[in-house]
Formats: sequence, structure tokens, C-alpha cells
Amino acid sequence: MRIALCDDESNITEELEQMIRSYGFKRDFEIQCERFTDGHDLLERGKFDLYFLDFCMDAMNGIEIAKALKEKYSHAVTICYLTNYDAAAAQIINQGIHAEGFLKKPIDQKQLEEKLDQFFRLSFFNRLELKQGKRFKTLYAQDILYVQADNKQVKVYCFDGVETFTYLLRDVEKLLPAGLFYRIQRSYLVNLQYVDSYDAKTVTLRNGVTLPLKARDFQKAYHNFMFLFNH
Repeated sequence: MRIALCDDESNITEELEQMIRSYGFKRDFEIQCERFTDGHDLLERGKFDLYFLDFCMDAMNGIEIAKALKEKYSHAVTICYLTNYDAAAAQIINQGIHAEGFLKKPIDQKQLEEKLDQFFRLSFFNRLELKQGKRFKTLYAQDILYVQADNKQVKVYCFDGVETFTYLLRDVEKLLPAGLFYRIQRSYLVNLQYVDSYDAKTVTLRNGVTLPLKARDFQKAYHNFMFLFNH
């Protein structure tokens, strides 16, 4: 897993990297960290699995970096903000910038590990190897918006396009992270982290796509996901 750490105070990112490495050692996870003190430098690098962004920076703040990342990678990024004041969460929500988590500075090792456990528990970094003809295609759960059954094939919709595979929907469902994907109707599996809104008959995703909803217990499943996501 690759993690980007961005804070204009280099001592903060250095300390955070040491804490994350300690976490990886205890969990036996292979984690690579790269530290940045400027958002522009971060944006010039490739995509990371997880971003820790300081909320307040002089040259380019966390919200501006997040907007640029979500535009560059079609929203398929996982972001945790670092902040030293509680109002940051409300400000981010008011500006429509989705965040997967917040950590208050000074960062506590236990809270950091709980947040990292949360990301792993929800399998944001789960990788799928799906056969496509004579080759295998690698997909990541966090990049998938929804999966649609199409006879004996499935169409996997991501922010940057759609891929078709010769699988039954139930077989793909077994490969996807439990608790993160939910079957809203016989032919559709949706990634709950990208649900924007829903009513009694439809689910609307963050990219504006509206899908039919038939599952009676969707609200319970979505609330369970949100509880797990925020704890």
C-alpha cells in the first residue's frame, strides 16, 4: 500500500510516517510512505492508495489538494484530513468535499491505528484479478462505482470507464469486500461509499447515475456501512 503524507510542517509528516511504519510492522502490512510539504509536488506524483492531507497549508490547502486529486482521478481517491480544530469537518462538508476520515493534531498513535484499521476493514485497497479473454485485468474495489449483470457477463463501471467480463454477478459479488458493496436489485451491486442519495425506488451515485432500488433492507445496510465507516 502506498500512502502520501502532505503537511507544510515536515516534522509532522516525519512523525506520522514513523507511526504508520510502526502500525505496518505490528500488522505485518507492507506500507510505503512518501512525504510532501507542498500540494503541487504531490499532484505531480502518481496515484496513492491513501492520502493524509493537512487541512491548513499556506501554498495550497487540503481542500484545494483534495479537489485537484478528485478531478484528476475521477473521485476514486481515499482522503484523511489532518486538522487541529474541530470546525474543519463542517467546513469540508459545506464545500462538498468528501473525506473518508479526520485525525486531530497532535496525532495520537491509537487513533491513527484505529483509522488505518477502518480503511483496511472496509477493504478500500482490495484488489481483484478478473479474467478478460486470455488475460487478467486488475481492478481495485475503491475504483468501482457499481457492477451490472448482463446475461452471463458483468459490466464493471468505474469513474474512468466500463469493463466487461464473462462472470455471473454472484461470482463477482463473492470477490468484493463484504460491507462495502451491496446488491440493490437482482442485476446491480453498488459501492456504498459512492452513494450520494436514495429514496424508496432509486439510488443515485456521486457521478449522477441513478439505479433501480428493490432491496427492502437497503437503508439498514447503508446505515451499517456509515456506522462502520465513521467508527
